[in-house]
Amino acid sequence: MKSLTIDDMKSLELDIMDEIDQVCREHGLAYFLGYGSLLGAVRHKGFIPWDDDMDILMPRKDYETFLANFQEWRHSNYYEVSFCRFKNSVHPFVKVIDKRTSVSERFIREEFKTGIWVDVFPLDDIPANKKQVFRKHVWLTLKRDLSLSDPHDGTTKVAMLAKRVLVPFARHIDPVHSAILIDENAAHCTKTPSDSYIEIVSMGDPNLELPKRWFKPTYAPFEDRRYCIPSDAEAYLSHIYGDWKTPPPADQRLKHTVEACFLD
Repeated sequence: MKSLTIDDMKSLELDIMDEIDQVCREHGLAYFLGYGSLLGAVRHKGFIPWDDDMDILMPRKDYETFLANFQEWRHSNYYEVSFCRFKNSVHPFVKVIDKRTSVSERFIREEFKTGIWVDVFPLDDIPANKKQVFRKHVWLTLKRDLSLSDPHDGTTKVAMLAKRVLVPFARHIDPVHSAILIDENAAHCTKTPSDSYIEIVSMGDPNLELPKRWFKPTYAPFEDRRYCIPSDAEAYLSHIYGDWKTPPPADQRLKHTVEACFLD
C-alpha cells in the first residue's frame, strides 16, 4: 500500500468534489461549501493551509435526491456513497468516498475506517419540537461516540480514564444502528415552514439557525477550481465562527490530518 501525503489527500478530495459538482450541475441540485471549506474558500481561495478537510451542505430535498441517485449518476466507479442507511458507515450523514483509498482515523476503531472522503451534511427546516429533537440528537450521538471510541486513545489523561470506564458499557451498542437513529431523528421529525435552515446531524445546536436568504447559489474560486458557496458567505461564517477573518495563532490551528493510503 502506498502512503498518501497531505497534498495527495487534498488532490483526491478535489477530484471527489469535481464529481459531486458535476452531478449536482447536471441534475439541478443545490450544494454549498460549508464550515472550514467555506472559510478556506473565502479567506484563502482554497484549502485552509493547515487543514485537509472538505465539507458541503445540501438542502434536505436535494440531499435525499443525491443520496438516492448518486450511484446511477456518478461518472466514475471510483466513487461511492458511504452512509449508515446503506449499512456501510457509522456516520449519520453522507460521505462520498474514493474506494481506492483507506484512512485510519484517530479515536475510531480500525474496523470502521473508510476511504478519502468529502462530507455532505443536510440542511433541514426548523423542527416543530426543536428542543426535543436536539435533546434526542445529543443523547444518540453520545451513545454512538462511546461505542466507536478507542479506550486506549484520548486527548487527555482524564478523557482516557473516562473512556476506559464508559466504553466497555457501550460495546453492546451497534454504532451503525445508532447512526441510523440519529439520521431518522433529523430526517423524519416534523418540520415547520420557515425562513431558516438548521443543521441537526452536524452541529447539534438548536440555536444555530441559518437564514435561507444566505443560501442563493454562487460560484467562487477554490484552489484552481470553482465551487458553489452561499451568496452571503460572510454572514454564515460570522454566525458559525465569530471573527473568522483573523487566522488563529499557529499553536491554535486545529489539524484534521489523518493517515491514508492507496489500496493495492
